[in-house]
Amino acid sequence: MPVQARVIFIVLGSVKLPHREAVPHSFYLMAWFVTHKLTPSAFLAAAILTSLPACQQATWRQQMDAAVFAQQDGRFEAAEEFFHAAERSATEFGPTDPRLAVTLGSLANFYHSQARDEEAELLYLESLELLRQTDGPTSARVGRFTADLALFYTALDRTEEAEPLYERALKTLTLLQGPADDEVVTIQVALASLYLQQKRYTDAELLYSEVLAILRNSESNLDQLLVVLEDYATLMHSTGRGDEGIPLESQAIDLRTRLQLEQ
Repeated sequence: MPVQARVIFIVLGSVKLPHREAVPHSFYLMAWFVTHKLTPSAFLAAAILTSLPACQQATWRQQMDAAVFAQQDGRFEAAEEFFHAAERSATEFGPTDPRLAVTLGSLANFYHSQARDEEAELLYLESLELLRQTDGPTSARVGRFTADLALFYTALDRTEEAEPLYERALKTLTLLQGPADDEVVTIQVALASLYLQQKRYTDAELLYSEVLAILRNSESNLDQLLVVLEDYATLMHSTGRGDEGIPLESQAIDLRTRLQLEQ
């Protein structure tokens, strides 16, 4: 069974995007993102703008909303114009305000969705540096955005650059939120998948065994559990331990059936 690259977006808890429908209250939202053509920095923007005084954010917020709507509707030229307008607005908020970093991160995600990856990379790096300056290098938000940058490099098959970013994000978020936190587990799974693709089976198995033990004791992240069961089974077959992989495959089939029935 071939290993497929999975993009797992890091979000900032249960927030609501300023658009036509509420976001499902679930950490693992890949299917929802794909359906609605939205990007992780849209959540980052939503999480921040809801905590800011209305008098300070009206224009910037309207521009960010308009950019998200336009991108969702396939009006890409308009979306880019709105993102640039929001960038101009964000430059007026001062050096300690995170909205410029949020805007640049959202624009980077937009460029990535348009396969304009050289432009996207420059903005990702600039946005991350701004967040380090406003939040501090060991903040949770910097940890999450570091993981997003790792995912960007993974999508481009630039694994040597992705790996240290995953490790840095894991270190930061594990210290702040604990090893069983959903965000920490998600990054561990992404890193384990990277190891599996590289055929670094020992490193991958260590991570899969850790997260499997955590996920088996939780009913809150069944989609992630399904990913781990399937990938762990692939690892077993790849290392000549098919007998150990069969039970994992059976559990994955049962869980997939359960999730389909619950939809």
